[in-house]
Amino acid sequence: MIKQFFRWTGLVILLFILQTTAVPLIAIFGITPDLLILVLFFIGFKTDVIPAVFAGFFLGLAQDFYSPQILGQTALAKTIAGYFAGLCNEKVMRIDPIFQLVLLLLMFIIHDAVFFAVQMAKTSTPIQAVGLEIISSTLPRALYTLFFALIPAFREYLFPSSGRR
Repeated sequence: MIKQFFRWTGLVILLFILQTTAVPLIAIFGITPDLLILVLFFIGFKTDVIPAVFAGFFLGLAQDFYSPQILGQTALAKTIAGYFAGLCNEKVMRIDPIFQLVLLLLMFIIHDAVFFAVQMAKTSTPIQAVGLEIISSTLPRALYTLFFALIPAFREYLFPSSGRR
């Protein structure tokens, strides 16, 4: 359990550093993948609800301290997204890899809906702007991130974890 905690923590720190430094370099028309949501999905999928909620909260809090947005907005969105990811863990149900990608897409929509709802409440923007932001920003970012989600999926397919210790 301790070994797994340090493994996930190291991966989160590495991906946070990559997200803030290298990922802007691979932007396509201003759209970047969100590696932190991807690792949060895998934490929830591989562990359980409680570790995913804690990981989502601390990932979101780290992003809130790093970016000049409303403090707690990303922490709330990632906590709820982590809860959703933890509900779909592989200990409870066996999920097809294609359905995992659909769940990741849903996780993006849930995360950004909460994020934009808080922003809408704070800045008093109309509710139609949330739907427009989800279509114009969330879906392209989610599809770009799904490309990176295929890497662990192919690794799991080629080298199944049942033979590992």
